[in-house]
Amino acid sequence: MLCKASRAVARILLLTAIGVTAAGAGEPSHPCAAVEDPAARLACYDDAFPRPPAAAAQEQAAEAPPHAAAPHPERPGPESPGAAPAEAPELVETFGLTEAQLQARDPERAQAPRVERIEATVVGIRHLSSGERVVTLDNGQVWLQTEITVRGHLAAGDEVVIRRAALGSFQLVTPGRVALRVRRIE
Repeated sequence: MLCKASRAVARILLLTAIGVTAAGAGEPSHPCAAVEDPAARLACYDDAFPRPPAAAAQEQAAEAPPHAAAPHPERPGPESPGAAPAEAPELVETFGLTEAQLQARDPERAQAPRVERIEATVVGIRHLSSGERVVTLDNGQVWLQTEITVRGHLAAGDEVVIRRAALGSFQLVTPGRVALRVRRIE
């Protein structure tokens, strides 16, 4: 509950805010707002606030025929690191499918040998500000701990096992046999 002095201050602030809003209500917020003709007002705003290059590129792509469409500016193109190589359309076709779906499409894939676990030595550990750990292994792989916990002490030189877990996830097993959820980032 507010005391009398706090309520008085709140009223003064509210009335001041209303007065400032009312005083500015008679004036246009931008010179273009005073232009009467809608087309001229739009042209005035377009001149005052030019469109960002990405919006212009999207507009040009929308006007181009479908067969000549340029890559989306926010999506990685073939030369971007996150994109599949142009010569690998099967990678794009299978993107997002689970292992079971891939095996259903290609039964031979089920017979292909699959690595279920690796053993490696920890060469570096970096702590992120979010509390997660980034673990670098002697084989060059880099794994991110996806759960924040103080369990599972790790130090450089520790022998660890990374194994497949449920639903396509992975676990890093520490020398103390604590399983930590991880995902590979490099």
